[in-house]
Amino acid sequence: MPTSSAGPVKVLVVDDSVLMQKLMTQIINSTPGFQVIGVAGSAEEGWDAIQELRPDILTLDLELPGRHGLKLLARVLKQDPLPVLIVSAFGGPGADNTIQALELGAIDFIEKPDGTTHTLDGFMKHVGMALQRASASRRLLLAARAATGAAATGAPVPSRPAIAREVSRTVGKAPLIAIGASTGGVPAVQVVMRDLAFTRLPMVVVQHMPAGYTAKFAARLAAATGLDVREAVDGDRLRPGMAVVAPGGHRHLEIEERRGEFVCLLREGPLVSGHCPSVDVMFHSVARSAGAQAVGVLLTGMGRDGADGLLAMRKAGAETLIQSGETCVVNGMPKAAFEIGAADRAVALDQIGGVVAGLIGERPHQRTA
Repeated sequence: MPTSSAGPVKVLVVDDSVLMQKLMTQIINSTPGFQVIGVAGSAEEGWDAIQELRPDILTLDLELPGRHGLKLLARVLKQDPLPVLIVSAFGGPGADNTIQALELGAIDFIEKPDGTTHTLDGFMKHVGMALQRASASRRLLLAARAATGAAATGAPVPSRPAIAREVSRTVGKAPLIAIGASTGGVPAVQVVMRDLAFTRLPMVVVQHMPAGYTAKFAARLAAATGLDVREAVDGDRLRPGMAVVAPGGHRHLEIEERRGEFVCLLREGPLVSGHCPSVDVMFHSVARSAGAQAVGVLLTGMGRDGADGLLAMRKAGAETLIQSGETCVVNGMPKAAFEIGAADRAVALDQIGGVVAGLIGERPHQRTA
């Protein structure tokens, strides 16, 4: 049961709807290990409550009166960082705002119930799961604050046994970069893709995200990186300078080699490692189609999706990297990959692009912040 040093994990609810305040309070207080310590109806009230009550987790509606919720989020993350869960209306401008909030550093989002597609039962379940992810993120944040050790430098992962590989370990100029992520992955994926955009190598991304959000995510990645980033379509042929994002919904994204080209396949199927689309499914397909001519990167996320697929890539000769634990929002998926020997290296987020560029024989561009 997640608890703070003084008892249950303390949650502040910021929402201008009295109905949502009551609903969130009921759900959170009925979730073992969590307790609502206050509610606020505006950004200004929310900031004052944070200073007075010192919550462990903040749930935040983006559509607030007065100053917008995004501004409160930016202020919180800059001046008084704590895990923030976005409670968002689905689709339309709400999706754009949610993606922007995740880019700013919110760790996760929950879609408000609409009585049809997004039911109350589903909402209650998602709140409970999101609270667990936020609690894990909070523990990681506290550990990072207390740690005195240096950040990872991209050295090979220690104490990992040698893995039997089907082909040579020499990668050369890899024609494909495969990236998987979940909780906290929106800004992490953007950092990695931005740092690798100059290589013009095709990239394929699975970021756990519902339908209706992945197209917005792809568009924002395109604007941030200058690459041709799009939501994957069945039959898409990957070209230099192109990246695809697996569409949220009920289809897995696989990559197949056809006549020297990599082609996207979208196939309906059950959840794999708890997700659809699944990072494991994508990584396994890259292992089959690209072998040593690929690099696999597994980023922040809850659970273990991607660990088995990354191991398959490593056995097939690909270079495999995981995001270092201290730079993850939630060190679940990378840790799972480390524990089964799937990773060649654990690398701090802001160094992944440079390490991958070195592996494929390119010289990283100097970042100009």
